[in-house]
Amino acid sequence: MEEKYVNASVAWTQQFCRINSFLGAGKREAVFLAEKILKESCDATVTVYDADTEEPYIIAAKTCENPKFQLLLEGHLDVVSPEGMEHPFDAEIKDGILYGRGSADMKGGCGSMLAAFVNACQKPLEGDLYLMFSTDEEYAGEEIKKALEKGYLPKVDFALIAEPTGGTMATAHKGEAWIDVEFFGKSAHSSMPHMGKNAIYMATAFLQKLQAYLPELEKMAHPLYGAPTMSVGVMEGGSTPNVVPPYAKMTIDLRYLPGQKSELFLQKLQELTAACKVEDPDFSVKITKTGEWNDVCTDREGAIFLRIWQAASKALGKDVELTVMTGWGEGGFMNLYGIPVVYFGPGENGMSHRPEEQIHVDEIKKVALAYE
Repeated sequence: MEEKYVNASVAWTQQFCRINSFLGAGKREAVFLAEKILKESCDATVTVYDADTEEPYIIAAKTCENPKFQLLLEGHLDVVSPEGMEHPFDAEIKDGILYGRGSADMKGGCGSMLAAFVNACQKPLEGDLYLMFSTDEEYAGEEIKKALEKGYLPKVDFALIAEPTGGTMATAHKGEAWIDVEFFGKSAHSSMPHMGKNAIYMATAFLQKLQAYLPELEKMAHPLYGAPTMSVGVMEGGSTPNVVPPYAKMTIDLRYLPGQKSELFLQKLQELTAACKVEDPDFSVKITKTGEWNDVCTDREGAIFLRIWQAASKALGKDVELTVMTGWGEGGFMNLYGIPVVYFGPGENGMSHRPEEQIHVDEIKKVALAYE
């Protein structure tokens, strides 16, 4: 890689980090900055989609005749809230460390990818190269799915996602689903609770059975992926102390292993509610899966994966460590389209979303070389 692009990976990261892309206006600014850099630096075809919305995204393509391979570089420019940070968008570099919201998650990776893509466009390619930056990953991740559904991106042979993995290569992560469990009772005056049916009590009875079940999940643990998990993240119920609550709801975050299906756990929840109904004939409940984000599991012995791993290892001067990602990423939706994917980027995952978020400048440069 030319030295000017190695240095540009840091400069472009810093420019991205100065933009508050938690907000819609900032997302547009970040995407338009990427568009400007691409159009000024290379001859790739560059398109901004949904440019006038709160969630724009950009795709650049450098294609050739009779491509031998199609590769996608993908990252996200949106960030989580900067709340609690003193100077979230100053993007100060001090002692070789870049500070600020989004520096690790994942504008450092986007800067590395942008530099590698622009550098590659200066050379004759034997395959097609695509770059996509989304702005909805932190809360939805729907843009990558939209791009594939509408044909803005082809079903490429492989994808690299710039999540902060500390220069390791994550080949898998759990699937995720959100499940609402609603409880239906009957209102009454709190001075005569026997006249009503307390939905919060129903939720409590169910919660006790759920907690008793959770240790069973450890028996499903995989040596690489760990155990599936269920976590109650939201509880709602009641409106005022002097009314027996007729309605309550909890939302469960489910993380299931690669190869598993969320239906397995939905069935278990149904069994728990059936047990509650045996104990309380008035027990009334509805279970609804409100969202699902697929798992990722890429074959570590596959020929394409091994070539990519070897290239990255050569660039970094050591064997890239293979890992598993704890959270969810856009590769889950890519897998729906049969696209193998790995997560590989600069920055420590443990820095994501933290008030002291930061990234080492040298990491940005090294991973840019690896991408290239």
